[in-house]
Parts: sequence; C-alpha cells; structure tokens
Amino acid sequence: MLSPQSIVYAWDNGLKYALALLDDVTDDQMLLRPGSNMNHPAWILGHLSIYHPIIEALLTGRQFDDPADHELFGFRGLGPTDDLSVYGPKISQLERFGSGHETVAQALLSATEEQLSRPPSLERWASAYPSVAFMLPDLMLHHESLHIGQLSIWRRAAGLSAVELPDRTPRAGITD
Repeated sequence: MLSPQSIVYAWDNGLKYALALLDDVTDDQMLLRPGSNMNHPAWILGHLSIYHPIIEALLTGRQFDDPADHELFGFRGLGPTDDLSVYGPKISQLERFGSGHETVAQALLSATEEQLSRPPSLERWASAYPSVAFMLPDLMLHHESLHIGQLSIWRRAAGLSAVELPDRTPRAGITD
C-alpha cells in the first residue's frame, strides 16, 4: 500500500540523485543549454523548488499564492535565462532545493488522515485530483522525476559523464 513513508523514501532518492547529478557542475555550467533549447539546471532547480511551499500548503490545508518567482519558474513562465544573477550561485540553489525537500518530507510524514483526504486547496487542482493524497504521487514523484531526468539528459548533452546512483538507504524511521 502507498504510504507517506513510501512516498518520502522515493522523494529522498530523487533528491539524492539530483544532488549527485549536480555535484561536479560549476556555477557557469548551471546555465549551459546544449543545443540552445534545453532547460538548464538552474531553471530546473528553481522550477522544482517553487512547488515545495505549495506542497506544504496543500498538506496543511492553507491557501497559497503563486510564489514570488513564479513568473520565472512557473509552468507558463519566462523559462530559462542566461543570467546567473537571476538564480544565484549553485550552492544557494541547492540549499533552497534541499531545504524545501526536507520541509515537504516532514510535512508529509506528520500529515493526518484528514489533511491527506481533503481536496487540494487550489481550485484548478481540486478539479483534477479528488484529494491531496491522490495528488501527491503525481506532484512529488512524477513531476519531480521528469525534471530530474532532464538533469540527467542535460549532463550527457553537456558532455559530462553519467553518475553512480546514490545510496538508497531510507532515512531513520522509514520502514516497510
């Protein structure tokens, strides 16, 4: 059965893989767009990171506004730009991504059945997903994995080598 623990286990593995894919990438490389029509890592991290406070709000039932940087990173936003000052250094991007990941994991692990069973607090998602629990695998696992896959493809297009899959040991307290 799908559980918050199983989602967090997969969520943690996605984070580990994303960090491994970016470990040897420089600030300047974060903006590379091989073939000039590819999402670069800085945009991908920003795009994924804008969903972290949204997922937390969904889990707690709070209403939320689009994040301040939605225009840059949103689905129909401006898209990747070649200006590093827009994104900040790689370390800042990774800190935002990692801390957002942990905030979501903690919110999910402490979510009540009531929080998981209510409809999403964003109307356009409430019409597509009957409950927060139904939505989470799509938003947390499918969506994020799709973009982490873009990072893997980007590495190869940028001429960088493949990376080893990181350790998949579950965090403390996650068991089957």
